[in-house]
Amino acid sequence: MYRYLFPPKDVSEWMVLAGKEEMVIKSKSEIMKIIQQLEHHIADDFEAQDLDFKQWNFTSREENIQKMIKYAVCMANGGGGSVVFGVADNVRGIDQVLVGIPFDIDIQELEKRVYRETDPPILPTFDEIFYQNHSIRLLVMNIFPGEPPYTVKNGIATIRTGKECLPIGFIKTGKEDFNE
Repeated sequence: MYRYLFPPKDVSEWMVLAGKEEMVIKSKSEIMKIIQQLEHHIADDFEAQDLDFKQWNFTSREENIQKMIKYAVCMANGGGGSVVFGVADNVRGIDQVLVGIPFDIDIQELEKRVYRETDPPILPTFDEIFYQNHSIRLLVMNIFPGEPPYTVKNGIATIRTGKECLPIGFIKTGKEDFNE
């Protein structure tokens, strides 16, 4: 079910809407400590307003890029956060959890795609984390807070609320959009 909202006036109102008063992005070392705990926990146990884990689909590069774009919008509207790509969900044990992402994935190309396919443009930062003698590569996409609302170029907007990305709808203001 969709709930229609008037767009909040500023970032602080968006963060209250998302259930988050202030945003702090976890450091690479904090994320690495969480990943070590996946030996005895599942990734979902650590997902929160500012952190999500996603498995990489090795059969569709484009599907993964679209997922990154979607989560960039969701996190930006929710006050910022990080998404770790290459981690299996609902699995315990480091050897089973860390599936990684391909080594030929170009970070600069991902930054460009997220930037070009979001409105207003979102410029993520990425951290690489390597495991098992550099044989497994994880990618952490960091999204810093800005001035929401953010959408995918097709106009779809989501917001991070707890562990979920929920759709946002807007009531038309009747004002003319000079971008069209």
